[in-house]
Amino acid sequence: MSVETPTTVLGYTRGDKIATAVLFGAGGLVLFLLAPLLAAWLADVPVVPFKGPLEWIGSFDQPWAWVARPAIGLVVGVVAAVLILADEYRLEVGDDAVVVHHGEDRRRIARDHVVAVYRDGKKVVIDGTDGRRLFEHEVEAGRDQVAEAFTRHGYPWEGL
Repeated sequence: MSVETPTTVLGYTRGDKIATAVLFGAGGLVLFLLAPLLAAWLADVPVVPFKGPLEWIGSFDQPWAWVARPAIGLVVGVVAAVLILADEYRLEVGDDAVVVHHGEDRRRIARDHVVAVYRDGKKVVIDGTDGRRLFEHEVEAGRDQVAEAFTRHGYPWEGL
């Protein structure tokens, strides 16, 4: 009787998702808070184009705007983070199959259909029988982490 190795998950962790939302939210808050100051400064630089729009952005200096702008920036930053995270792929590598998670969708790639696994830049590529490409998307994991996950579960790793 063989002992099955626990699955290995490749992709953003819960902590990564929280950190992404916090960083994007804080970035949006700071950017929108300082936008009029930066725009007014840039409008005074002689070589910068679009002086009209920059002067217009720099004119948003009323007291209510100092409260509204950071709040809007925070919301824009968090929404951007949610959109980025919603489009990420996560792989659950097991001994008998790889489960691809993308949003609410799940797809199972059976182990016996996999001919080769390798990295192409940040993309993880899983080739199948008859020359079919079963998976080719970016996965948030290091090259060594991906190689170790697939080799531990006995997949044909072809990366160097």
